[in-house]
Amino acid sequence: MGKFDHLVGKVLETGTFSWDADRALLYAIGVGAGLSAPLEELQFTTENTQGLTQQVIPSFMTQMFLKGDWIKELGFPPRDWDGYPIGLVHGEQTISLARPIPTSGTVDLSQVMIGIFDKGSGALCVTETRVTMADTGELLGTSRTGLFVRGQGGFGGPRSPADEQPWTRPAREPDRIVSLPIPPGQSLIFRLLGDRNPHGTDPVIARADGFDRPVFFGLGTYRFACRALLKGLCDGDVARFGSMHGRFSRPVHPGEKLDTHIWHTEGGALFQTVANSERLAIDHGRFRFAG
Repeated sequence: MGKFDHLVGKVLETGTFSWDADRALLYAIGVGAGLSAPLEELQFTTENTQGLTQQVIPSFMTQMFLKGDWIKELGFPPRDWDGYPIGLVHGEQTISLARPIPTSGTVDLSQVMIGIFDKGSGALCVTETRVTMADTGELLGTSRTGLFVRGQGGFGGPRSPADEQPWTRPAREPDRIVSLPIPPGQSLIFRLLGDRNPHGTDPVIARADGFDRPVFFGLGTYRFACRALLKGLCDGDVARFGSMHGRFSRPVHPGEKLDTHIWHTEGGALFQTVANSERLAIDHGRFRFAG
């Protein structure tokens, strides 16, 4: 029996999450929509544009999370400033939508432990949050999060989730590349969405976390990639968006450009997101159309 096997399937947290149309608009701005091209993506950044109905960017699903201290209880060495494990970073993220996210509502959340995996160089802690509409019980979708704790591997556990799919970069050139700039001040807006981790704004904390300067939030990079997939594959229509998975590879910084390389597959696409044409930021990207 592995060190953490007794936690698999455990319900870690339950709760609710509510939002309104204004919060969805702030989210869109927080992930860069409209800031470099104000007349684009108006379906996400405005509620009163003639001929457009407000939509919610699918990665808003990642806002529907539960704050808990379960990771502090795993026994990894804590950092001084908040008690979370030293070397903790966002490792990977998946969202899956059963239907488009409404512009307002309340949902019930249930977070379950999928497993803690021994990657050798660190421990990958994977949880999944099931999201249902509070008034009807209808499934809205799921959000699976992988938190990576650097330097804490070697405990002898399984290496990967049982349902992990193999991924190989296609041998051909991308079918499409969608480029999105990260505005220099993006982190100051992004943090208003709820992630106040100071390694995105505080040089001292960034260095303590192993970065040479503040980085753009990993989940922020993921959400930029979501915008790129909406543009490159869905013509900006959230009804066509089914699911999205990505693994964080290298950090990026505000002021850099993100190029999302897209390869069409049956029913979806594979993708990678590259920062400044030099660093792979998101790897093992997988997208599926709705339905």
